[in-house]
Amino acid sequence: MKQVERVFPLPYYRINKNFYIYAYSKEAGDLHGMKEHLLDIFDEASLSKVKETVKPEIQKASLEVHLKPLDKQDSIKTADMYVSWQNDLYAEVLLHVKDERLSKVTHTLTQLRSRLNDTNFELLEEKEKLEEAIEQSNRLSAPFIVLSLDTAMIPLFGDITKEKMHAVEDSLLKSSQREGIDRLLFDFTAVGEFNRDGIHVLTDMMKSLFYMGAEIIIIGIQPHQAKLLNDLKLPLEINYMHSLQQAVAKYCAQ
Repeated sequence: MKQVERVFPLPYYRINKNFYIYAYSKEAGDLHGMKEHLLDIFDEASLSKVKETVKPEIQKASLEVHLKPLDKQDSIKTADMYVSWQNDLYAEVLLHVKDERLSKVTHTLTQLRSRLNDTNFELLEEKEKLEEAIEQSNRLSAPFIVLSLDTAMIPLFGDITKEKMHAVEDSLLKSSQREGIDRLLFDFTAVGEFNRDGIHVLTDMMKSLFYMGAEIIIIGIQPHQAKLLNDLKLPLEINYMHSLQQAVAKYCAQ
């Protein structure tokens, strides 16, 4: 097992089909120290999902996982996990640890929903809190991740709805200008359903970013999603790429 240098600023592992770690990035070491097996970093609740999903028969996969606490003072972290098999023996794994604010919001949502199911006594007050938490969750559903001096990634999570896209629109437009980014990678790997109003807001945002001078690359799109985007007539100069790994290799290689 060796540490490798990766330009992608996220925890990276290279594993075999038995989850033995052959290589890892500095970010992976900082996240959970040196481990011989990838399964050693996951909370028990995520083990069965990882074993069922991370296998050569499923060439590319994305899933949400929970990471073990490092010590008693640490808490369980939630992360999005991306897996790509190079062949039947080896796979590359990337982890995107979610913002602690998102974890807190998710925890708040769970608590509020449970209480609303159990009692109607404080319904109006709890409904207001829930709506506020959902709004905060929507704002965190499209993080702006700087990959290099001129490139940033925007991984989209869950269903594309009008409310969610309106919640992230302002911050993404401001972030792309504040950071001086020339290229934006919109990653659809973890996207669920397309709401027509939501995708209209998203494509309008992409058009705005394009006309403001940013190069737009769409990644991980499914065929039925690509048809819907094509019907909305995005600028011809917007590019499409098959996978996140392909985009990183092209635009972030040193």
